[in-house]
Amino acid sequence: MNLIQEITDSAHHAMSNNLTIALVAGEMSGDTLGANLLQALKSRYPHARFIGIGGPKMIAEGMQSWYPMERLSVMGFFEVLKRLRELLVLRKQLIQRLIVEKPDVFIGIDAPDFNFTVEKKLKAHGITTVHYVGPSVWAWREKRLAKIKQAVDGVLVLFPFEPAYYHRYAIPVAFVGHPLAQQVPEIPDKARARTQLGFAVDLPLTAILPGSRMSEINQMTTPYLLAAAQVSHTCPRMHFVIPVVHQTAMAAIQQAIEILLKTEEISAEFVAKLHLLDGQAQLALEACDQALVTSGTATLECALMRRPLILAIKVHPLSYWIMSKLATTQWIGLPNILANRSIVPELIQAQATAPKIAQSLLALIDSVPLRQQQCSAFEIQYQQLKQPSADLAVEALRKWSRLDAVR
Repeated sequence: MNLIQEITDSAHHAMSNNLTIALVAGEMSGDTLGANLLQALKSRYPHARFIGIGGPKMIAEGMQSWYPMERLSVMGFFEVLKRLRELLVLRKQLIQRLIVEKPDVFIGIDAPDFNFTVEKKLKAHGITTVHYVGPSVWAWREKRLAKIKQAVDGVLVLFPFEPAYYHRYAIPVAFVGHPLAQQVPEIPDKARARTQLGFAVDLPLTAILPGSRMSEINQMTTPYLLAAAQVSHTCPRMHFVIPVVHQTAMAAIQQAIEILLKTEEISAEFVAKLHLLDGQAQLALEACDQALVTSGTATLECALMRRPLILAIKVHPLSYWIMSKLATTQWIGLPNILANRSIVPELIQAQATAPKIAQSLLALIDSVPLRQQQCSAFEIQYQQLKQPSADLAVEALRKWSRLDAVR
């Protein structure tokens, strides 16, 4: 785009007196955060225009997504390396478009490796940049904050222990709580959720959440299914509900089921007890007795729903080796990190085998004290994180930017 066109576009923007707010989310959890934030922004700035990259929830709130969000959803060092060229090209194009658009504020939602570079480039061009969801500096590489300071005008964090880290580096920060806590019922209603999903109220039910990224789903679906089959053998009335994030994931899970059926590692009788849902993860967690979950936001969502869980995950060996060398916390599950103790069993890498997952899950099903210990800790975490997150985020954005001046 030439200079005359840029000047014309800027003049048109000024005459329209409308805000342009850019956002980039990199995965499903970021899409949920972004959608909640968009609702609050639209309430305060009803004529604002929203551009960038988002998922179906953000698009439903009126955002214009320039690229499919799935292109950013990559987990692990090795997995990113395989798609590095594609991600670099996309990021360069995005930065160029945003510099031309000159949004009144840019909000990068999670996806730190992608968004911090975008934020740094935009800040150098005079665009206010805010990062929503502070990276896990409390878990590894706190010194990243020195570089993060150069990229952002403020950071919105989800957990109450995080601001202290940012204060040490004089970075504007606001604790906004976790929006998931706002979405979860004060008293989860298992019977209502089961009725809504078509299950009997007294049916033993386990939720299986194999992840939101395809790298997680491809890695964990088979061991999860094999573990569930072993649990089914011991608990023949047990059914399993699997909320699936999108159609690509649905196809992958169905293919895994077909392969295990052909190799006779699972039976048709067991498959009849599997129920694949199109999304509806929160409803599945509300309906279940316990859950089997990969790491990430899903563990927190399960905890906020006050449902006992097991965490099990494998990543590429190179990714795990690098992460283990850099980690400064002994846990990867958010419920354990928030509690600062081991309350949720974590089966990582070599421990995340079907027999060990099944053994751990059966122990959770049978142990009333273990279930009560988890649920008591989860109740405390729910109360801590239940804040008016989107409203607090908008207040911080007003403080750090010129949104009201433009308005």
